[in-house]
Amino acid sequence: MKVTLLLRVPFLDKIPNLKTLVVDLAKRGFDITIISAFNENYPVSDLSGFSNVKMVLVKQRTKKFELPTSAKLLLATIKNILFSKSIYYIGGDNYASHLLMILKKYFSFTYINFILEYPDINKPVELNEIEAANYIITHDHWHAEFISKYCKLRNDQILFLPNSSYTDEHRVHNNYLAECLQIPSDKNIILHSGGLGKWFCSKELAKAAMQWSKDNVLVFHTSHIVEHDSYFQSVKSLVSDSEKVFFSTKPVTNEELDRLVASAKIGIALYSLAELGYRAENMGLAAGKIGNYLKCGIPVIATKVHSLSYLEDYQCGILVDNPFQIIDAINVILQNYDNYAKNSYTCYNALWHPKKYLDKIYETFINK
Repeated sequence: MKVTLLLRVPFLDKIPNLKTLVVDLAKRGFDITIISAFNENYPVSDLSGFSNVKMVLVKQRTKKFELPTSAKLLLATIKNILFSKSIYYIGGDNYASHLLMILKKYFSFTYINFILEYPDINKPVELNEIEAANYIITHDHWHAEFISKYCKLRNDQILFLPNSSYTDEHRVHNNYLAECLQIPSDKNIILHSGGLGKWFCSKELAKAAMQWSKDNVLVFHTSHIVEHDSYFQSVKSLVSDSEKVFFSTKPVTNEELDRLVASAKIGIALYSLAELGYRAENMGLAAGKIGNYLKCGIPVIATKVHSLSYLEDYQCGILVDNPFQIIDAINVILQNYDNYAKNSYTCYNALWHPKKYLDKIYETFINK
């Protein structure tokens, strides 16, 4: 069976469950073509281990009179349909899904909308993209329930896949971050992994960390190159004279990321309700960093929203209203650390492990 994934954003590796889906389908023998943009700030996903995965990359536009990225992707997709047609076409982001919705009117294929983020409920076109799909793949029941309020969905249209990475549960703990960043071995490393920006309250988190006790340090690990980003520069200048905040800005592979995460003591996952609104309130199993922490046995401190309450239900994390409550949460976790770490694995296997979700997707595909 042939599958084509269309992705306008240049960072497949920043979408853990989408890469997990690609890897799983490749292992099951599907022939996969990935049509995607690329940008020098984001490493190209390494799928060289699969002879049945082909990547068609178009360079993002950087010059005014260059062909727009969207047009390049359109041409590459039409070429694929005409000369190497797949049974399934997956839209990995809004642009890709919009393009496939239009092309489906002229060509026959099964269109799958991979819902990377909640749709903008004020944009009917994004809702139409979801309704037009033969199937949607979303993270969890919180996402499905919210989307169903604004879209006419069928039960057999909805498939689930938490934002989990494809690598195995990680139980080996090491000094990866301490050695890379020359952090004294007696410090507790509190890690914020993934994006860095106002959506993640990064500046507020850095300010709060300045007040932590001498035993605790904060590490920001970024998934792409950020040295020239103005927000990153403002956070870095804020803590320039501090020995409490460190930056890990070299992108790593999925396997290296597990080693990096497993070298921390506690993981942080903050989301700005002011910036993200309902997207933060209904975060659920879309928070890839949370899934990665739990897979590595790392307890989590996260923003207090109802869809993340499972962290406290499984006693593998603590929810806070603002960054300045983090220090109290750190102390509570450290006092009973072994149980919090053990419960992190339990929560991951109960809610986040992708196998049962991937089995369902595979069964749906082969029985279509």
